[in-house]
Amino acid sequence: MNTSHDLSQPCEDRDFAEWHQGCPWCAVWVVLVNSEAVNATVQAARHALGDALLARYTRQPHLTLAYRGLCDAAPHAVAEFGPERLQADLATLKELAAAPFAVQLQGVGSFTTVPYLAVTQGAEVLTLLHDALQPWPPMEGWHYQPHVTLGHYARELPLLWAVDQLQAVGIGSPQLSIDVQQLALVRYASHDIAGPLVVEGLWDLQLQQYQPQPGALWAQHRA
Repeated sequence: MNTSHDLSQPCEDRDFAEWHQGCPWCAVWVVLVNSEAVNATVQAARHALGDALLARYTRQPHLTLAYRGLCDAAPHAVAEFGPERLQADLATLKELAAAPFAVQLQGVGSFTTVPYLAVTQGAEVLTLLHDALQPWPPMEGWHYQPHVTLGHYARELPLLWAVDQLQAVGIGSPQLSIDVQQLALVRYASHDIAGPLVVEGLWDLQLQQYQPQPGALWAQHRA
């Protein structure tokens, strides 16, 4: 994206109750990035940007595949995702039959809300999975761009400054490899804009099977 004249949009660190209306969770399909090298790079990037980022961001490094919406273990008036949609997603994944694949991260960029590590290999598979799980754009003008978020901006600043700060300390220079063996259905507390991800279940790309995790909202659902 062209960041030369763009400014960041600071995160509103608050409870967006008008959005979730008391529905406690929000579900998302992701690739969890379990890599010491990526974790170290994310921490170094956050240190380089300092107070430009929201300090309490606690989400684990991940590649978002598809937003699934508000959810709860019990029926809720504004819930968008539940057992039926989970079963539909699992049927979609089984039909797609995507095999394990590799992702390469290299380079940095920035949206108006977050800086990120860029994907240089594996974007085609990630996009295929995204399009299968979320075939309709969530908003007008939506374009899926796989990335690893480095945090939320805490103040307004030139995006080019953020990218320059990251590049100045070598963030994004070495290529980082990720071996993707599974997809994760995760959820985060809807009242916390920067809270951690809780793993609801895992889809094994080799076995083509879904396994709910301990404490899952829908523990009985397998495929």
